[in-house]
Amino acid sequence: MTLLLDGQKVQGKNLKVTGNLRIESGDMSGQTSNTDKAHKGFKPKTLAVSLMIPFADRVQLTDLMRLAEATASGGELHLYRVVNDTAEAFGVRQVEFSEGVSAREADNLKAWLVQFTLSERESNPEKVEGRRAGNKVDAQGAPGSSVGDAGTGGDPTSDNPALSGFEKVLGRVDKWLGGSEQK
Repeated sequence: MTLLLDGQKVQGKNLKVTGNLRIESGDMSGQTSNTDKAHKGFKPKTLAVSLMIPFADRVQLTDLMRLAEATASGGELHLYRVVNDTAEAFGVRQVEFSEGVSAREADNLKAWLVQFTLSERESNPEKVEGRRAGNKVDAQGAPGSSVGDAGTGGDPTSDNPALSGFEKVLGRVDKWLGGSEQK
């Protein structure tokens, strides 16, 4: 099996890639023994990679560390296009290094046992969620007043569609009799 990141092969022996999909759910039982769960969505898929690099092939580990430490403009981790059978089966196309890279010396072999995790970025569910229209929020207002004039005592003679022509005339007369008419 091979693993390519932006076309560069990750070198090593006994390469194993494990795909993971975490499904978030919340307990809705409260203090009861109910087993209801609330679905909270799918978290990014991850690829756990393990391999062995002989001490004699030290350059392979150096190249892997260079890939892990690569950053894009702005200091963000570099986003890699991944080619691997497990990644393809999981629908993972773009990944970045996450949760670190570890290399420990094997007990009986002259080699490093290397492990690292690649996390999915810009997944299809993420793109769908970004395109989904947000919930519309309706503005609230008091009966008989428009949303913009709510509680402000706006001018009843303005072009308020809630007032008929006769009501507008009465509003002007009321202002004139009350002495609040501005000249």
